[in-house]
Amino acid sequence: MKSKHLITYNFIKVTEEASVREVLQAFLDYRQDIACVLREKKLVGIISKYSLYRWLLQNGSLDENVWHCVKQEVVTLYEEDSVYYAKDLLVKENVGHAVVLNTKDEVIGIMSKSELIRGLITERNNVVHRLQSLMNNLQESVLSVDENLIVTSYNTSSLQLLHKDQQELIHHSIEELYPQMVPPLLQVIQHQKIVQHCRIEIGETTAIASFIPLKEWGNITGAMMVLKDITEFEHIAAELETTKQLENLLDNALEMAYDGVVLTNNKGEITKVNNEFLSLIQRDAQSILGQPLPEIVPELTPFSKNHSSQEIVGEIVTINETKAILTQMPIYQGQQKVGTIIKLICKQLDMWKDLLMHLENLESELTFYKENFSTLRSQHGPFSRMISRSTIMDELKQKAVIAAKTPSNILITGKSGTGKELLADGIHTASERKGACIKINCAAIPEDLLESELFGYEEGAFTGAKKGGKPGKFELAHQGTLFLDEIGDMPLPLQAKLLRVLQQREFERVGGTKPVQVDVRLIAATNKHPAELIDQGSFREDLYYRINVIQLHIPSLSERKEDIPLLCDHFIHQLNELHNRDMIGIAREDMELLLDYHWPGNVRQLENVVERAYHFSPSRWIDKEHILLDKPQSVGTATKYISSSSTMNRERVLGETEKNMLLEALEKTNGNRTQAASLLGMSRSTFYNKLKKYHVHETTRFV
Repeated sequence: MKSKHLITYNFIKVTEEASVREVLQAFLDYRQDIACVLREKKLVGIISKYSLYRWLLQNGSLDENVWHCVKQEVVTLYEEDSVYYAKDLLVKENVGHAVVLNTKDEVIGIMSKSELIRGLITERNNVVHRLQSLMNNLQESVLSVDENLIVTSYNTSSLQLLHKDQQELIHHSIEELYPQMVPPLLQVIQHQKIVQHCRIEIGETTAIASFIPLKEWGNITGAMMVLKDITEFEHIAAELETTKQLENLLDNALEMAYDGVVLTNNKGEITKVNNEFLSLIQRDAQSILGQPLPEIVPELTPFSKNHSSQEIVGEIVTINETKAILTQMPIYQGQQKVGTIIKLICKQLDMWKDLLMHLENLESELTFYKENFSTLRSQHGPFSRMISRSTIMDELKQKAVIAAKTPSNILITGKSGTGKELLADGIHTASERKGACIKINCAAIPEDLLESELFGYEEGAFTGAKKGGKPGKFELAHQGTLFLDEIGDMPLPLQAKLLRVLQQREFERVGGTKPVQVDVRLIAATNKHPAELIDQGSFREDLYYRINVIQLHIPSLSERKEDIPLLCDHFIHQLNELHNRDMIGIAREDMELLLDYHWPGNVRQLENVVERAYHFSPSRWIDKEHILLDKPQSVGTATKYISSSSTMNRERVLGETEKNMLLEALEKTNGNRTQAASLLGMSRSTFYNKLKKYHVHETTRFV
């Protein structure tokens, strides 16, 4: 605590010209015993009430200058000095007050003995509080008893260790509660010496206790006990003993193994070997334990350095002119890798020869068939990029071919990642329209830029507009196809303009006055439910009927799981061509893991999962340990609550958006409700129902 925390800032200030009467009046007004004489905020001296009394007794005039009463030798402190320094200074100088200065030697206040005492008491209370907090947060249990062995204090940990509450412990005899503690306590109180490391049993808990004598004014007043719960440590010691037994069993198992076995730690240093491995490398155990494996067996360097964290099966190596089959597997403790085990089969390898040759032939045949299958699959067609063999996808492609030959607008629905853009590409190709297929994602472009992207703009239409203007997507798609992805996110004002273009086949650029004629076939796509968007007021009903001439729905991947193996082969083939590898594929038993998954992210998620597994698989087959799938979300109470909360929040936001839309339309039409309903593409009755729903007639000035 600093001196500035204890000073009186409202003190008496006088000048050298002040009279005795003025100073006396100030003493009466402030009810203080000291006044500071200042000259430009700097201390000249002090006047005490007693020095003024003495001067009056000797002279008796109240109108005399007070300078005769000024004491110039003053005890001063700085505001940053500690209270302990202030205490020592006042005691040393034997004064009751001190003037407190700032760093500029300007007077800022007065400190008295009473204020100092209050500060010291506060500081003592703070120290006591900190000590109590420290005691209560110690892991060790602490109790104290008086000379009669009555409990006088305790900390929080002691209640937990002793399984007692405050009423059961405080002011009770330790002899009645825990008689096993009495002998060491008596020894401490009688001999006034510390007793340490006593083992004490408290129910099912084992503790190590230390007993310390307590003294006041040189006399013994009791003792303090510090208890450390070691129950968990004893369990750990028992587990260590079990571990030693398991290690002995491991040593015996390694010696019984027919193959050479070596274990390494994370640094690649040898930790255990068996005699078969020592025989293969022609070394003794003492000379290789703790040494890096690549230095002892250089033939294993490529595997220990590049694949120490991966499983390796069936690699052929030659050690001391002896061929061996290498199997390597990382060792994990929980999620953390702690080492590697390597097995070398070096006896009776001839019996493996025929099997290996047969496997090589099968692999060659598989490669041949996959290459032929890729050739057949690569034949060009409008929907060749949509890999499938399911009946439901074949029916979708047939409908898409029929739809492509018509000039009608098409609405593609389906969840994210199902391939809506690929289907749109195929429809454009099959339509044989002369123009290009222009694509735009309505959700990826800011609202204030989307209009100029769709319809273009004239020179000078807005700040930053290019010289000569810029054509929009509709112009670029003339005699071709315009694909509007995520059309459900298009703002309402743009929906009205899009509807006009679809009806009249013409539009005006932003900032332009001349109509532009276009021949465009529209394909729209959304992953939302259009009917819900219409009910929420975020999508125009008349626009929906205009674009929904032909609707094609792409099923989710969970509805066509028979396509998953074919899609996996396709993705692996693409990755092989990109990275110049010869990955074979996913084993049949591991494919079950993919077939059983629910695929919320559909084909896009499957492609990402396969690509990740492709890069992490060290062999030519993708194993299930490299297939990383998100776990399905829990459907417990907490999840239901979150889902409900999210739904309620979404409905509230949509309601506020719809209400603001009504208010904006009324403002643009100066309160004319008929015109506002027409502007929003609503019937008059629907518009009035929504005004009533959101109490707009009560919250707006329009009538």
